[in-house]
Amino acid sequence: RFYNMVIDLVTSFVLVVRNFFLLIFYPYKTMRKISFEKDYYQLLVISILVFLYFKFIYFLRNKPYPATLIFLFFLFNFFLTVFFFYFLSKVFEKKLNWKSFVFTFSYSLFPTLVWFLSTSILYIFLPPPRTFSILGKGFSIFFVAYSLSLLIWKLILVYLAVRFSSKQNFFRIVYMIILYLIWFLPYSVLLYYFHFF
Repeated sequence: RFYNMVIDLVTSFVLVVRNFFLLIFYPYKTMRKISFEKDYYQLLVISILVFLYFKFIYFLRNKPYPATLIFLFFLFNFFLTVFFFYFLSKVFEKKLNWKSFVFTFSYSLFPTLVWFLSTSILYIFLPPPRTFSILGKGFSIFFVAYSLSLLIWKLILVYLAVRFSSKQNFFRIVYMIILYLIWFLPYSVLLYYFHFF
């Protein structure tokens, strides 16, 4: 029993890594396939990766809250987002599977995870303040371009996550995302104020 569970978990880890790279080169085709996914071990693998990041950042910087508490808060926010889009989509389409939202939004976390992990590693090797030399300015340009590319990738994945899970057209998806941002942005500022994120 335990052996089979370990095999399933390792297999799912390989699938998550494969999907990660496929989302870079073939986001449309890959996210569409993910929207039909039923392997819950993949969700477990992604959750473990996120948890490990919170543990890593906890030891890297002075945090007022334990990593486990931040992770639980992250899960709360994640499912809040999932159910927001699920119930809003139900207004337009009755036959929806909420599990599809969970899978697609889980994979849409990768750009965010990559960005935060890379900036945390840079914090170790290139801690602020950074100089205004040619190398310093060159690094700043590179970092801005790198951040923008991940932001664009994130927006693409979020759009595709909503697209394939909600089965709605472009304008309804944009409308739902705008409604989401109206309450999420002030909510994020509040969380930042209390040092949660």
